[in-house]
Amino acid sequence: MTVLYERFTLEVDGQLLAGGRWGTGDQIVVASHGITANHLSWQAVGERLAAHGDGAHSLVAIDHRGRGGSAAATGSFGIAAHGDDLIAVLDHLGIDRAPIVGHSMGGFVAAAAAERHPGRAERLILVDGGVPFPFELPTDVDVEDMVRSVIGPALDRLDQRWPDVDAYLDLFRGHPAFQPPNEWSPTAEAYVRYDAVATEEGTIRSSVNKEAVLVDGGEAIVNPAAASSIERVSTPTLLLWAPRGILDQEPGLYTRDHLDEATSRLAHLQTRLVDDSNHYTIAVGRHGAEAVTAAILG
Repeated sequence: MTVLYERFTLEVDGQLLAGGRWGTGDQIVVASHGITANHLSWQAVGERLAAHGDGAHSLVAIDHRGRGGSAAATGSFGIAAHGDDLIAVLDHLGIDRAPIVGHSMGGFVAAAAAERHPGRAERLILVDGGVPFPFELPTDVDVEDMVRSVIGPALDRLDQRWPDVDAYLDLFRGHPAFQPPNEWSPTAEAYVRYDAVATEEGTIRSSVNKEAVLVDGGEAIVNPAAASSIERVSTPTLLLWAPRGILDQEPGLYTRDHLDEATSRLAHLQTRLVDDSNHYTIAVGRHGAEAVTAAILG
């Protein structure tokens, strides 16, 4: 089945946000991407969801402020602001409520949207994010150092430049998360190409605004209130988690013990391990995208 993909722009508070939609079905799912990603990181899931059954579903995702086609958007960064933008997508589509799915930082954004706009999130599907991380934070934490300790090279690349797009792609092709037996896929390449923008000097850089990443990462990692929306909602929630992390290392961002403790306190939260995945491939890899699609449909 050929899936229709269309890009769109949405004006929110005088700012233009870019996004995309996979499928034409009227059962809409809204998606929120990770901290240095963009809406095309949802392509693998969007194509599978829209191709399912009789094509009743569509996946709609935006580039959060400071990323991709929304890189120039100003105003507030932060988990709450991005959550409000997801609800603006529902308003734009004339939809009262819909499932919201979020990967990594997007999981915290999805939970914030559910908290700030009760009743608008039909349910939440969190993908390796959205539940407070099991980190012990020092009292004198430096936000940039803490964000770097969690996302590592994803932050460092925002200060780098490359001679051309192929060189930028090589950074990801050689990333530990995509080495065999993990997948470097056409959908992963598409979202990296979309992130590559030309500088005035003729080099290539990431579209991502580092200031946005530090604000958003600081909230998701360092700010207990911003990171814990999931503890203050009752929206039915499923967290899919990867056993390996951003660099394909073990353990990943979550451990079974930490999540068992969370589910023992939160009646609305269930968790599901996605075997043979890491923090990247759980969303953009074939196996991960199939697991996320099944969770959305389930």
